[in-house]
Amino acid sequence: MLEHIAGYLEKWQSDTVIGIEIEKGLQKTFENYCIKKYKKGSIPLSGRGEKTYIFPCAHKEEYLFLVKDKRRFQAEVVDKLPEYTHATGHKPSCMGPQEYVLIGFRPHERKLILATGQQEQFPIRMVKCKNCKEKFSLLPSFLPREKHFAIDIIGQVFQNILLFSQSIQAALQNLAVAKSKQTIFNWLRWIGTFHPAAVLTRAGVAGSGYLQEDEGFEKEPNLRTYSVVMVEPKTLLVWHADYVDHVDEKTLCSSFEEFLEKVSFKIIGITKDKWEASTKALKAVFKGIWIGFCHRHCLKKFRQALVEYQEQTQCTDKERGRLYKVFKKVLESSTSQVSVEVKLKSVNEAAFNHPLLKVRLDELKENASHYTCHKKREGITKTTSIVDNFLKSVKRKLTMSESFRDKKCSQILFQAMANTRNFVPFLSGAKNAHKSPFMLAQGETHDLPWIQVMNFHNAFLFTANAC
Repeated sequence: MLEHIAGYLEKWQSDTVIGIEIEKGLQKTFENYCIKKYKKGSIPLSGRGEKTYIFPCAHKEEYLFLVKDKRRFQAEVVDKLPEYTHATGHKPSCMGPQEYVLIGFRPHERKLILATGQQEQFPIRMVKCKNCKEKFSLLPSFLPREKHFAIDIIGQVFQNILLFSQSIQAALQNLAVAKSKQTIFNWLRWIGTFHPAAVLTRAGVAGSGYLQEDEGFEKEPNLRTYSVVMVEPKTLLVWHADYVDHVDEKTLCSSFEEFLEKVSFKIIGITKDKWEASTKALKAVFKGIWIGFCHRHCLKKFRQALVEYQEQTQCTDKERGRLYKVFKKVLESSTSQVSVEVKLKSVNEAAFNHPLLKVRLDELKENASHYTCHKKREGITKTTSIVDNFLKSVKRKLTMSESFRDKKCSQILFQAMANTRNFVPFLSGAKNAHKSPFMLAQGETHDLPWIQVMNFHNAFLFTANAC
């Protein structure tokens, strides 16, 4: 029947109004039938992984030795499943402690493409829940859910593209086992689907409640785009990375509300620049929040005012430097709003009455409580240097991409960059060399490579209620 309709459509030739409408109707009916048949016969991506548990096992040699020893596998893997498995896949009626029993192997071994380009097969053990009788496959952490390539290959591509600014074309040329750019695009969507806060929450990490926030303006021809980022200064974890086309209060409120829905800890304080729209949005979304203003932004604006002041008054470089030190001392030594007002009153020099400099002193006085907030709350920092550093990497990526015009894809890219940054250890020579932000936050790694840590903590489990 379908072959007959398809052939009829190809042969149909009629320029009449009735003939054209009949052709359109047949075409639409045929397409709807095919779509329904496809949906009925395929399993959604989000529903495949919930019957699979990941356990820590970094190397294939170790796994092949372990999987053949039933008693050891029971003791080292099955008995520990309740400690680190996700909650999906069980029947709604499954209550009480989760206990499992081994029931043999999958009918078909898992095929995996290695870095050499060779394909290898791995036997996969299965367990059954004693309560609800649901069956689950047990995968070592080096085997990704629903991917045909070894997870360490995928992790290296992420690291090169998202952290080291390698282009997708260069990554494809270096990756002999992948034949298409679409493969890499699929991988990027894989790691960028989840918000960084959702991934960290799944991994059992809670924030301190103190963050740095900033918006990066990504200039493009005939387009204004912004990246909204929140980073925890103590652990360097990127908790929020969003892409918006406006930074007005309403848009920022929506971005912050999305972030708030994904965290379980209270946001206590945030360090940011003086952008009024984001300040109002933060106060509206996070009730009772402490907001500290960045000293570096304040000093930068004062330096710019000094440059204009020097051009107008022809003062010496030495005098300009002295005035800067006086302002900086007031800013950094003040401990409260009253302290700022007292110190500003003691500055009686005529230069500070000049309109260019007086504007900066008035701004400091007006926002004194925000500039001295770090004196009252230890978690609030004086500057936004940590979040600014991450935004630099976003700007570098924009330079290579040349455009972030597709909003959904851009959001996925930003989230992928944040997720990668959170789990990849810093390089040798860095202050926290060989440690990732996730490690600094005391996250459980089981001594696995970073991409396997993400896999173990279900960062690639596309089920809404997974944990």
